[in-house]
Amino acid sequence: MDNATYELVVFDGDETLIDGDIIDALAEYAGVTERVQQVKVDVWENGLDAMDALAEDIFPLFEGITIEEVDHLVGSLSFAPGARTVGQNVTCQTAIFTALAPLATHIAGELDFDHWRANTPLVEDGVLTGELEGEIIEHGKGPVLDALVADLGISHDQVIAIGDGPHDIPLFERAGFSVGMNPRGAVRDVPDVATTEQDFTQIIPELISRGVLDPSYGDQLAGVNGESESNP
Repeated sequence: MDNATYELVVFDGDETLIDGDIIDALAEYAGVTERVQQVKVDVWENGLDAMDALAEDIFPLFEGITIEEVDHLVGSLSFAPGARTVGQNVTCQTAIFTALAPLATHIAGELDFDHWRANTPLVEDGVLTGELEGEIIEHGKGPVLDALVADLGISHDQVIAIGDGPHDIPLFERAGFSVGMNPRGAVRDVPDVATTEQDFTQIIPELISRGVLDPSYGDQLAGVNGESESNP
């Protein structure tokens, strides 16, 4: 247990809170899965900037999809195991930082989060133009967290960050405590704790010990035998 008083938990959306990825769902719908996966490999393995890749290489492929179809795909995605229980019961402020506003507002509404930050797809006549705008696409998640922390009048040491990918590294590096949700590759070495599965029940003891989750949830999910890996 540490002695910090945590005031904010920031969650990633895709492949963290959500068991799946809205970008992958859009790619499948548009018939461009192979092209999108090639770009994602460059992000995960070859250092391509995640936000640049999203804006320049991926999202233009979705031009012509209607915003109603986007909302339908968002609604088809499920929460990861334990995500709803954890997200709805955090005792401090909560925020979702994720790629697309339709997913962010869906998660924030379902889990009663206090804040959300995401990119907004540009739409003309109800149809995606293939362009995005927003703080995350322009600045990355790190500066967006800086701004939120300043607005709330708290310090970075009072933040817990939970994510999975290269785009979450700036959150991991700034937060007082960080959790990688089954991260891959070099990302696994960055957060303080990394789970072995995309399963929020694995991190309930960590959140209880840091005072942001009621201890009763440890009892309710005492069948939680999932292990987490602490990074040195």
